[in-house]
Amino acid sequence: MKFSVFLSFAPLLHTLGVALAFSDSASVSRSRIPLKGIDASQFRHPLDRDLTSFVQGLPLSNVAERAIRSSLSLVEQGTRLDLLSSSVKVSPQQMPELYKSMEDASKILDMDVTPELYIQSSPQANAFTLALQSKDGKPPIVVVTSALLDKCNDDEIEAIIGHELGHLKCSHSLYLTLGGLASAPLRGLPVLGSQAEQQLQKWRLAAEYSCDRAALLVAQDVNVVAGAMLKLFAGTSRATNTEAFIDQSREYEKLLEDANPIVKASIRMQQRTHPLPVKRVAELEKWFNSDEYRNILQKNE
Repeated sequence: MKFSVFLSFAPLLHTLGVALAFSDSASVSRSRIPLKGIDASQFRHPLDRDLTSFVQGLPLSNVAERAIRSSLSLVEQGTRLDLLSSSVKVSPQQMPELYKSMEDASKILDMDVTPELYIQSSPQANAFTLALQSKDGKPPIVVVTSALLDKCNDDEIEAIIGHELGHLKCSHSLYLTLGGLASAPLRGLPVLGSQAEQQLQKWRLAAEYSCDRAALLVAQDVNVVAGAMLKLFAGTSRATNTEAFIDQSREYEKLLEDANPIVKASIRMQQRTHPLPVKRVAELEKWFNSDEYRNILQKNE
């Protein structure tokens, strides 16, 4: 993730990290199922779901939520003005194919308001959102960089948008910030402080798994999302064999299971804003083959 807007609200700017792409083949029209009435709790990663429910039940959470939303509105105003002054806003007249991608992805995830999409000039392939839908009906903001746009066709962009819509649908900015505030009194304590920080870190990673699931719900094809990750994690469009990449994720899981405890502990202690690439693919494949994923689609067929 990038945290470029108000460091005190670091969880507010949610990004794809290493953004999604798929293949450089031409975009194809695929029939996908709109998920009418889908709720974020249906696709949240279990840890994301449990900690969100816990934070929602905390005393004074409603008061804290109003304060966070008020602060976020200022962040959003500044971000929107900055984007309008230095980026390109997508519309039916400006890059209409991208406008349709946003509309289609929003329809599939049954978003209350279709977000505004901006294209920002940058050599880094990335996408991000402020990750909270306002209650005044103003459209949220999603940004895709020019470097990412140049690597992807329309279907790939929809998968990227799906990931960012997942952050919006889950209100990750709100709940991760509330979680940070709730754990603040524990941080000065010798043992509880480190445990609280570790739990927050796990929650941030679980939030990314949730949004990879949202990307899958938009694409409705695991190879699209796995291939998307592959190209960007490899740093080249020449890596196109998604099955080999999925096999690689299985190899990693097996080697990690058999690894020395010291090596395992070292890997787990690494501070990351996003899960390891192969872990994301492994988690996505597990969910794709789950009854939970199948039931979401079958309910809407």
